[in-house]
This record gives sequence, structure tokens and C-alpha cells, in this order.
Amino acid sequence: MADAGYGSEENYAYLEAEGVDAYVKHGEFFRECHNRKWREDEMRVANWEYDEESDEHTCPEGKTLVFLKESSRVSELGYESVVRVYECESCSGCPRKAKCSKSASPDTPKRIQVNPALNAFRRRASEMLHTEIGSALRKKRSVDVETVFGDIKRNLGFTRFTLRGLEKVTLEWRLVATGHNIRKLFLAESKKRKAMAGAAAQERLFFLPLRGKP
Repeated sequence: MADAGYGSEENYAYLEAEGVDAYVKHGEFFRECHNRKWREDEMRVANWEYDEESDEHTCPEGKTLVFLKESSRVSELGYESVVRVYECESCSGCPRKAKCSKSASPDTPKRIQVNPALNAFRRRASEMLHTEIGSALRKKRSVDVETVFGDIKRNLGFTRFTLRGLEKVTLEWRLVATGHNIRKLFLAESKKRKAMAGAAAQERLFFLPLRGKP
């Protein structure tokens, strides 16, 4: 279980290759769940009609975007991601040109980039996150993980590693985690002692002898 910061194609592909169920959010998951306007926006490429046989997309104005080329991107770790580029045959006279395209030129055709592999991974991740197990893991993570991260970053002021290299960073994180756990145990013990002291005070008050005239 991980948040959207880890929802990359490279990570999804790695988890799939290792046979690990990827309960990992992606960059659009929050809006998928909470933003109906965005989710149903007809200008989103994901909502455009796609003909798999002809490999063509159709925009809300009925314009056809045909396959133009493929471009690849290689990550720092050597993972290659392939993006397919589509171009509109003609955007001339389109009433939504200004809203659809960032180009100032009316003659520049609309282009879109589609990553089929990433889109498939995202759909699968969304399905898994909405299962009974996925929902339970999301709730558990919000308590077990997010609370700890928030406490370490805000209350302890730890927002950046000072060491470099996996081994040194691992050691530094263990020290931070140890400090967090010791502080947590101290606060829990202090709370327990205060509760015991309060109970003892109430007991003494209850058994105080009554003073009055004989």
C-alpha cells in the first residue's frame, strides 16, 4: 500500500513483475473519487471516444485524431516508457479551439499523448483500491502511516535526509524512527501515570473521614 507519489508506470511494472498486488494510488485517484466535475469533463482525453481497430480518438466536436508517432522516455533507473502521440486532422473553425489547445495559432492542430501501459496500470490500481481489501488498507494506512509521517515531519521537524546513499539513509531513518518510538512510549507512560495518580486521588478523597460534632 502506497500513496500517489509512488504511482508511476515503472513502479507498477516492477510490482507486477514481482507478482505483488499493487494497492498503490496514482496521480488521478483522488480526483476520480471526489471530483465529479473533473471525472465527467468531456474535454478530458480519457473521456474521448477511441476506436481500437483504427487506432483513432474522436474529440467532443467530432474531430478525428490519428496516430502520428511514438516517443520513448527512459528513467534514471533505465526503465523505458512508450508514449503514443495523436494529432487532429483539422482544428480549423472549431468553437472549442481556445479551450482545447494551448497554441495561439488557429492553424496548429491539437495533439495528445497517450500512455497505454500507464493507463492500464492506473485502471487496475483503481479497481483494486476500491475492493474490500483496498478500502481497508487505505483506512489502515491513514492511521498507521500518515499519522506517523505527520508527527515526524511537523513535530520533530524532520523533513529532509542529511546523509546520502541507501545504507546511510537507512541508518538515519532508523534513528529517527527510534526517537519517534521512544517519544511515543514516554508519552503513553506519562498518560498512564497521570491516570493512575488521578484515580488514587479520587480514592483518597472518597475515604476521607467525615469531621463533625460528636
